[in-house]
Amino acid sequence: MSPAPDPEAAGGDFLDRPDRDAFLDRHDFAAGVLELELVLAGFERFTSTSLGKRALRELAPRTDAGARDALARAREMQALHRLGELPSLAGVTDPLPASARPTRALEELELVALVRFLEACARLREWFASRTAEVPRLCAVAAEIPELAGLRSEIGAVVDERGRVRSDASDLLARLRRDLGQLSRSIDRSLSELMQAGSVRNVLSDGNVHRRGGRPVLAVKAKSAGRVPGIVHDRSQSEQTVFIEPRQVIELGNRLAETRADERREVERVLLLLTRTILSAAPRIQSAARCVSEIELAVVAARYSEEYEARIALQPGDEGAAEGLLLRTARHPLLIEQARSGSIEAVVPIDVRLGAEFDMLIITGPNTGGKTLALKTAGLFALLTRCGLPVPAAVGTTVPLYDRICADIGDEQEISQNLSTFASHLVRIKAGLDHSTERTLVLLDELGGGTDPDEGAALGEAVLQFLCTRAVPTIVSTHLGKLKEFAYRNKRAENACTEFDLGTLAPLYKLHIGTPGESSALAIARRLGLPDEVVDLASERTERRDGELARLMEDVRAARTEAERVRSRAESQLEHVEQRTRDLADKHEDLDRRSELLEQEAQRGLEERVRDAMRQLELARKLLDQLPRGPADAMRERLDALHRHLSGATLTERRQRFLASLAKGTFVYLPRYRQRCIVHKVDKARRLVTARLGSMKVQVSFDEVTWYESL
Repeated sequence: MSPAPDPEAAGGDFLDRPDRDAFLDRHDFAAGVLELELVLAGFERFTSTSLGKRALRELAPRTDAGARDALARAREMQALHRLGELPSLAGVTDPLPASARPTRALEELELVALVRFLEACARLREWFASRTAEVPRLCAVAAEIPELAGLRSEIGAVVDERGRVRSDASDLLARLRRDLGQLSRSIDRSLSELMQAGSVRNVLSDGNVHRRGGRPVLAVKAKSAGRVPGIVHDRSQSEQTVFIEPRQVIELGNRLAETRADERREVERVLLLLTRTILSAAPRIQSAARCVSEIELAVVAARYSEEYEARIALQPGDEGAAEGLLLRTARHPLLIEQARSGSIEAVVPIDVRLGAEFDMLIITGPNTGGKTLALKTAGLFALLTRCGLPVPAAVGTTVPLYDRICADIGDEQEISQNLSTFASHLVRIKAGLDHSTERTLVLLDELGGGTDPDEGAALGEAVLQFLCTRAVPTIVSTHLGKLKEFAYRNKRAENACTEFDLGTLAPLYKLHIGTPGESSALAIARRLGLPDEVVDLASERTERRDGELARLMEDVRAARTEAERVRSRAESQLEHVEQRTRDLADKHEDLDRRSELLEQEAQRGLEERVRDAMRQLELARKLLDQLPRGPADAMRERLDALHRHLSGATLTERRQRFLASLAKGTFVYLPRYRQRCIVHKVDKARRLVTARLGSMKVQVSFDEVTWYESL
């Protein structure tokens, strides 16, 4: 991976970033070897727009701040997706063709697409504006979308919703189109009169006006062509009909053609002026595109996570995160695609950890056992996390933001540089050593191979010592026994092996940390049927270690294997406890939510009954004037007391808080009108609220406002 670019220079964006090609072409070959672009192509089917597709194709690893923001936005979008509240991207298209510097005037349909994009931008701004508390990172991006209502209006004043330039776009265009209408009507009138004449009507093949080359013509029987003077523009395939432009409309047709040419020139001029206006706003349009692209990338991440059971990897320091790299039941995205297509039966998940108890993991085992897959999965997950995308793994997966990934995977020969396989390995290893820091992930496949085993082992051990001394996060695969011993002599190194079924000669792709593996070459040779005398002779000539050392290493391996087994069991139990804790928290939240709904329902029923009673009281008050003064006063006193009791019946603590919070600009529900309204004025002394109801203002008492909508 290339070093993180300057955040101020890159602005945290990915579109038009100059470092992408440089990143992909770096000599460490990490992106190409790890097949990043192929994996990103798999994300494209979760996009909704052409802008989203371009965003993925141009996506490159981000700065630390940019990656963290992108990961946070993806988590927020996942939460919205679970609630079924993804923002609509309808109308979003890639504005690059329109906002780039074209050598021509923009076409009408391009302008319509741009208007729809600008309208979509406005909708997204508005949609996120009310969700600041729920998704603050996404709202921050939406808030950065420039306000382009003025440009939208300018384009709308020139082209209509169908993409046709409006007649009132210029005075000249309006006049030309009036002239076109008058000329067309004059031609139609002349042709209609001509076709009604008996001498012409009898020689026509049909009674329609046709067009040839934009000119109005009549279908005349060939044998009677001389009866209709004019210009012959075409003949039918049967040669029985000729298409004649009558002499009476030729001059009108000429004027119509000239006027149409003038109209086209004026339309081109109007579009050219509008194009210049759009180009002057290009930086703001591209800024809007970057913001909308970030939103769509978060949508893509949410959709991908849903279908692939993927997660946004935690960062060291996050709640529940590991100290270093921790992949839990990780599945390579390309293998998932192969399993879906039926190319392979299933994807076997792997667990990898690095950076907590040890900085170096040395993986051994037979060929095709999954060593290279472990390296590629770890490296790819680091790249995807840097891009702000989810990874197919279990809860708790932690991926640090490495500054660089140096990978030596595969045995491609550098033919263009006249390098052998071994030399090409050394070139990539050198790049890893030159840039190795505690924030560099180094991936070395088949270290020490391709040359003399003794020299390869010595060189490989020196490379491991160099990296281990500097605490460089490193994952290595090898067949060399001497490199397996390296982990026993270094506290910050650990062995791992891939599982292999000797009975079926099939790799099991499971990674066991804490124990070295065997290449099993002799066992595989015997299983494949090589003569026993050949295998026995090879066994006799195999270099053996001192028996006591071999027993000691076996004891150490057994102890580490048992420790790893206990650790795995403890992690599994811890995960179970954490899941139970999350389930209990969800149930508690659900109970709180149900309690609140029940309280609201009870409050709603109470308030609706009180309002009905209040209305009856008001009716009773109106009848007091019909009673004698004495009984009326007594009845009024009782009605006032009843009013006070009914008013107090609605003042729960929740309602008191609601009434105390009433202020200009807040929303309330008015059951009398069945409308949500915005408060214009609050008179707490008189307990009155003035609210806007459409274009009117209405005044109601505190008893007639609430915070929920009545059923």
